[in-house]
Amino acid sequence: MKKKILIITGIIFAIAIIIVISLYIANTNVRDWMDKYILGKDVIEENLPTIMLDNENVNVYSYDNHIVVLSENKLVIYDSAGKEETTINVNITTPIFESNGKYLLVADKNGKNIYLIYNDTLQWQKEMEGNISKITVNKDGAVGVVITGTTHKSVIVMYGITGDEEFKIYLSTTIAMDISISEDSKYLSFAEINTSGTIINSVIKTVSVDKAKNAPTEAIIYSYEQEKNNLVVNIEYNKNTLVCQYDNSVYIFKDGSSEKIIDINNKIVFLDINLNGYISYIEEISSGILTSDYELKILNVDNKKENIYLLDSMPKSLYCSNNIIGINKGNEIEFVNHSGWLLKKFTSRQSFKGVILGDSVVGIVYKDRIEIINT
Repeated sequence: MKKKILIITGIIFAIAIIIVISLYIANTNVRDWMDKYILGKDVIEENLPTIMLDNENVNVYSYDNHIVVLSENKLVIYDSAGKEETTINVNITTPIFESNGKYLLVADKNGKNIYLIYNDTLQWQKEMEGNISKITVNKDGAVGVVITGTTHKSVIVMYGITGDEEFKIYLSTTIAMDISISEDSKYLSFAEINTSGTIINSVIKTVSVDKAKNAPTEAIIYSYEQEKNNLVVNIEYNKNTLVCQYDNSVYIFKDGSSEKIIDINNKIVFLDINLNGYISYIEEISSGILTSDYELKILNVDNKKENIYLLDSMPKSLYCSNNIIGINKGNEIEFVNHSGWLLKKFTSRQSFKGVILGDSVVGIVYKDRIEIINT
């Protein structure tokens, strides 16, 4: 008898869980209530770990589970609780940041100095023979740099994890606009434009790293060219598939083939390809003569499956990191994962300067402080 009661109780409990999950998925009101009162996804300012800033003229960044503050040539790294971990002395006037996993790459825009950091430790630093215009780093610590201000229009340099130079590529007639390294470090791709004629020509080229080390003249194995006057905006390796954002479309390139996956029209208000295996964009969906709704769409690069997150008001901006998407709605920011599920909803009574996203931490930047949200 006791065993029978336990079985019936287990069945009832399982049915109750299924009902709750179904209501959470299907009913927006139930989901909002559970997110707020049961799952604790609503957070507000002044109840969070905080990093105080000495002045507002600082540069801030986030990667992995760290917050970075750069001021007066001191790079201070904090953990997700706002505790200072380490300080690294740098020589940087105008910083540019790139990160991937636990690696942080910091360089002086149009300057010569570059620094690679792993977790909170400086791995290597270099002074370039030229001016740094673009940088990239992959999850294994391979680094790519675009240099200008030499006898060539652009020079592309790749470094291994220890800082040893792997190879150089010299561009005499074109300008390298962006650069990215595949996850397996086998390929480096760059976007180049030719501005010498009346038509701007954008070409994406892929370099075999092994060939570039041994036979540089045979290193470029793929070249992708789309319609004339398509202006390249950004290229990123999502895993080992190259995603290229133009001003009017998004393509994916792999093994010499190309595929257009998004047409960027006037209904798309924001788009970002800086996600691990995904592309996110916010699209306006007309719901009436005088009203419009908005949807966040999260597209899987490999299988083209799309997840949708509904927005109840017009967004002001979109923030993306490898694993987190942030939608700024004014005094409220909603943070969403790849599956289109809410991670956190942040509400502020004050205006903030910006938002910085790492893989598992978010920083809300005010004039005098950074408030930290652990996602």
